Amino acid sequence: MMKYLYLIAIAAVLAGFSYIRKPLEANFMDSASYRWLNKKVFGKRILDNMESLDNWHSFTTSGVSIVDARKVITIKDSSSSVATIELSKAYVHEGSQSLLMTTPTGLAGLPPKNGRGWGRSGVRRLFNGEDWTAYNRVSIWIYPDLPGFYTTALDCQLYNDGAAKLPAIFGQEGQTSLVLKNHEWNHVVWEIGNVARDKITAFEMSYGLSGSYPGEASQIRFYFDQMELEKVDPDKIEGWDVWKGRISYPHTGYQTGAQKTAIANDIDAKEFKLVNQEDGKVVLTKPLKKVTSTIGSFQVMDFSEIRKPGTYVLEAGNVSTKPFKIGADVYEETVWKALNFFYAERCGFDVPGIHGVEHKDWICVHGDKRMVINGGWHDAGDMTQSAEGTEEITQALLSMAEKLHERNDNPALYNRVLEEAKWGLDWILKTRFGDGYRNTGSNNSRRTDNIIGNDDDLIATAQNNPLTNFEAAIVEAIGYRVFKSSDPQYANYALKTAESDWGFAVEGLPSVKPSKDIWRGTFDSNNVEDELPSQAILASIALWKATGDKKYASLATSLAPLVTNAQQWKRPDWDTPLTGFFYTTTAKDRILHYCHRGREQAPTMALTALCDAFPDNLDWMHWYSSVTLYSEYLKTLAKYTAPYHMMPASIYVDTEYMHVPESRQESFRKQVLKGIPLGKGHYLRLFPVWMDYRGNFGTILPQAQALASAAHLRNDLASAQLAGHQLEWIIGRNPFAQSTMYGEGYDFAPLYTPSSGDIVGGLPVGIQTRDEQDVPYWPVQSMWTYKEIWSHPVTNWIWLLKDIEGPAIVEGRASAPIIFKEVNTKQTITISPDHSTGRFKTAVPEGKYVVISNGRQQTQTFLPGGSYHLECRPEFLISYQVSKQVSANGKVIIKITALGSGLHHFNIRADNLMITDTSKTVKLKPGNTLSFEWTGHISSQDTPWVAVIIPDGDMLQRKEVRGAVWEK
Repeated sequence: MMKYLYLIAIAAVLAGFSYIRKPLEANFMDSASYRWLNKKVFGKRILDNMESLDNWHSFTTSGVSIVDARKVITIKDSSSSVATIELSKAYVHEGSQSLLMTTPTGLAGLPPKNGRGWGRSGVRRLFNGEDWTAYNRVSIWIYPDLPGFYTTALDCQLYNDGAAKLPAIFGQEGQTSLVLKNHEWNHVVWEIGNVARDKITAFEMSYGLSGSYPGEASQIRFYFDQMELEKVDPDKIEGWDVWKGRISYPHTGYQTGAQKTAIANDIDAKEFKLVNQEDGKVVLTKPLKKVTSTIGSFQVMDFSEIRKPGTYVLEAGNVSTKPFKIGADVYEETVWKALNFFYAERCGFDVPGIHGVEHKDWICVHGDKRMVINGGWHDAGDMTQSAEGTEEITQALLSMAEKLHERNDNPALYNRVLEEAKWGLDWILKTRFGDGYRNTGSNNSRRTDNIIGNDDDLIATAQNNPLTNFEAAIVEAIGYRVFKSSDPQYANYALKTAESDWGFAVEGLPSVKPSKDIWRGTFDSNNVEDELPSQAILASIALWKATGDKKYASLATSLAPLVTNAQQWKRPDWDTPLTGFFYTTTAKDRILHYCHRGREQAPTMALTALCDAFPDNLDWMHWYSSVTLYSEYLKTLAKYTAPYHMMPASIYVDTEYMHVPESRQESFRKQVLKGIPLGKGHYLRLFPVWMDYRGNFGTILPQAQALASAAHLRNDLASAQLAGHQLEWIIGRNPFAQSTMYGEGYDFAPLYTPSSGDIVGGLPVGIQTRDEQDVPYWPVQSMWTYKEIWSHPVTNWIWLLKDIEGPAIVEGRASAPIIFKEVNTKQTITISPDHSTGRFKTAVPEGKYVVISNGRQQTQTFLPGGSYHLECRPEFLISYQVSKQVSANGKVIIKITALGSGLHHFNIRADNLMITDTSKTVKLKPGNTLSFEWTGHISSQDTPWVAVIIPDGDMLQRKEVRGAVWEK
């Protein structure tokens, strides 16, 4: 008995440690930092050997404001400095002394109410207008001595008084942030070839006065030594052309059935080779293909026909890639790394090597009520927490968990995703006051002492926000679905809370009023009408699925016009007319722009959810058509950035600058005019028009989500593949041939993460542009926002992979073996059904196939991550093709050519196409094709039309046909 109890005790102890895990560590030799430190130095000169205090002084700045991109913000030195400087022999890298800076971690008195720290404390080395243009790198050695700290960081800044001034107007040029290892010498190198340096007046290093966690010292020290200028071969930092001597490819690899292309420039070769790393054999040799688009000419290597799983290398001339994989699960490792990122960003949790259980004095106030709101995840490079961010992360993780549970082939990943999702759902459930008010988030850059009632406390005020409550209801309702079998009590509580939050959101709808500001502080469009109804639709559908209550269905369907009526349906009178994009409102007076936190996935996800939930609704075809127009719009835009196919940002009007704050007008105007002219004063920007908040992962990934959602609704392989190209852009298939996910792939750069240190799986805000240009810009410096880690892109990474990761799962019934023959490669997969049930299930790589069974065949397109049901028994199997003819007067003939046996019923649904007889019944004979037609008339000839054919009432076998009068 005692032995049994002892074993139980041991099991309990082990269970208690089940959540304690050390965050992943990156392979430093695969990083850009390793490469930088090993560059050949062609020349150098000493700037300061730290043997004298001449030209050094300390400084302190006041508390930092929340950056509002609509305003010019200046930071001034305080009248006195809390930092002290001296020469020291305690830690010396070279020579007899080093420069020691000692500073407190915070200041006496109350910190700013905005959640930021007290300011910055640092040292500044003065120069007498020196010309540094003969050199392009600063080198310095730094020894941090911060007792009790796991992580630490310093910011560096250059001052130039030449033709171009530093600090620059938008702050990030001439600055970099350094993540340092505590209690050891760090060799820091910073390439500065991108910034003005013809008349340098100062170089500074500073620490953010953010306070201390329990156990961390309140006085800290930094030792500096051997500061030098160096000349090295510079990194490529700007332009669409691929870094010379490199091949641009997704370092993670390629899914088995995916398009497989890599890109290069100026390679002295006519052909390329694909080499299997396992045996060294060349498996493919093909000519390099020249591709020219708006952004330039490129050499493209297309090896899409290779579908054999393995590890490969591309070679062309004397240039080669690092090894990459082809396989069904190449993206799985990035999911694990993304989970590591979220784990490391947990708030109120002991994360080994990052922080202990912290922010117990982060309080949300609602009248005379108070609650501690630590938990969830920190948002970015600082420690900000937002309800929207945590809700999106949790929704993405729960959605991924649903997919993994459905596929039931990766229990380890499923359990890990579920664990992280519950961490977020717990926070959402605990941070509500039960009357519509909840913590909606607050800014935070402070390390607090966990004691409630003293100066460093963080105080947020509860809000009753319909959008936040709808978003919470979505997550809580999905949580009910996910946990109802494993934890019914928890699931029922989540459902009850979802219904309550939905009710509070509906009650608050009449109080929602538009803001006077047409731009958010980030310079994203403000007052975007479709954001609220999109979330309301998703919440209502989630609750309708959970409860069957018709009130949820009623609200969901009634709100759809607020989304579709904000869309461009009619062909505009431009030189290059485009349809399908969205405006900020149904008045259609301002085209929608996102430059930072994109939300373009929401309308498409809402309309797709409506189509899936209510297939018999009279408005189904209009919802479907809206999704079709938007996804076709995105596909059209992506042609401008071929062969990368990075999603362009938005259409701008040349008069919009007059509606931005005066200090930003000239920059806005110049950026718009650098776009691609579309006619009548409209320009397409490949990157957003932006100010302080720069980096495009927060825009291209939501667009990719919209594409993936549309792809599964339409069974459109091109949309799914385009969504995948956005992942590839991030993971290495970009002009710099660098992976931007920290710890994934090769040549990943350090990111701006001063509060938590380097985190494997972290993604930055994204690749930016310089000044008014519209070309990629990825300087070596690490600064907010473009290189700042951010939960938003990692969230969208998970969310997108939920839709397009892995092969298609195809199941069904057959009376004979089923052959899946891929159309392009002719490669086949053969599966035999169960002898007793006739059922089969198999994984099929994405692509277009001919499915053959019992002498009958049909064509099918399978999307990555999709699920399909096929009826392959001869009496049910049907194959049909759709074609169209469109006349100049608006007459449309839709022709169906069918092959099968027995009676079959075909129905057609159409938007902007009048068809009187929408149903036809035909009798098919084995071996014989039968053709029949529908004739329709376009209702509005300046608007595209869309039609869907449905055989035998089976929505899963529907096919789409579309067009417009002006299309050839």
